[in-house]
Amino acid sequence: MVNSKNSRMAIVDLWKFIAAVMIMIHHLYYLSPAFEGKDYPGYFSWIYVEFFFILTGYFTYRHFVRLGRQENIVRSSLSYTRHKFAPFLPYTTIAITLQYLLSAPYTSLIQGSYRKFIYSFADYPLEVMLLGEAHGSQQRLVPIWFLSAMLIVFPFAGLLSQLKNKHLILLVSGIYPLFYYGRAQLGNRVWPDDLLRALAGLLLGVFICVLCDLIREKHLIPQSKAATRSLTAAEIVCMLLAFLFIIRADKSLWRVIILLFAAGLSIMLSGRSMTAKLQSPVIAYLGKLSMPMFIWQWVVATVIIRLGQLVTLPTAVSVALYFIGTFLISAVSYHIVEAFRKKRIAKNDSVS
Repeated sequence: MVNSKNSRMAIVDLWKFIAAVMIMIHHLYYLSPAFEGKDYPGYFSWIYVEFFFILTGYFTYRHFVRLGRQENIVRSSLSYTRHKFAPFLPYTTIAITLQYLLSAPYTSLIQGSYRKFIYSFADYPLEVMLLGEAHGSQQRLVPIWFLSAMLIVFPFAGLLSQLKNKHLILLVSGIYPLFYYGRAQLGNRVWPDDLLRALAGLLLGVFICVLCDLIREKHLIPQSKAATRSLTAAEIVCMLLAFLFIIRADKSLWRVIILLFAAGLSIMLSGRSMTAKLQSPVIAYLGKLSMPMFIWQWVVATVIIRLGQLVTLPTAVSVALYFIGTFLISAVSYHIVEAFRKKRIAKNDSVS
């Protein structure tokens, strides 16, 4: 199990960072015409979004297990939803605002078409509230669909995680992803499939967490060095095979990749493999940057595109600016947000 004093696992943070970088590689198609319409290595890496869904579902169930039985499960589910998504708002609010400003029709404004300029901000309030899924037009900050869809279905995962009967939770959280992934089209983003897709990933995470708990309670895995080595080997094989299939763009294996994610994360988060002993403050820091990177990458790409309209930028330069710029602005914004958070906590402590 994970050390209670330090719930962060370096191996999980490492894969979160890798997943964020891989999703950035997928979005190269937006950055430069050189990548448009091409299945370049890594284009298929959008499927790492499922990795984040599963991971979130796992920790959602784990949270409610540690919290214990609540009298009002609806209130506790909504409260945890607010607690889970509130930290994203400082990043998303600034990023969405910048994206709207970068995408605004200034030509229309100069020509005196004030109405068209103002209407271009019509969906801004919904996107700032992370409810971009609530309107029909294309979201301006495209990666936000991930948070938006998850926010809307997240309370349901919280409610399911608080049921008394573990076997009922196991049944519901197992059957829904089975049917969804069995029938869904590859990466279908047509509403309401975004919501159904997010829910499938969250419930799959709940399923593997409950299943691992039941296996642990029944002592089905022997406490031996041989078992630890076998689990470590299985975890590494699952995660690396998924990575290889994604790089090779084996799209016919997308269901297999999700299964590999689920199996790899099950072992990784159980704390039984040797990778659980990995400790690194650098890797932990990179893991914390994974979400800011996910949010900022589209804005950075848009800035580079606008810059390319003023001066000629070779593709290699654009790509370098994209990765370096996203990493730096993610690091800076993370430290600013953390500084304000710590200051607020200190102020509340002094008042109390």
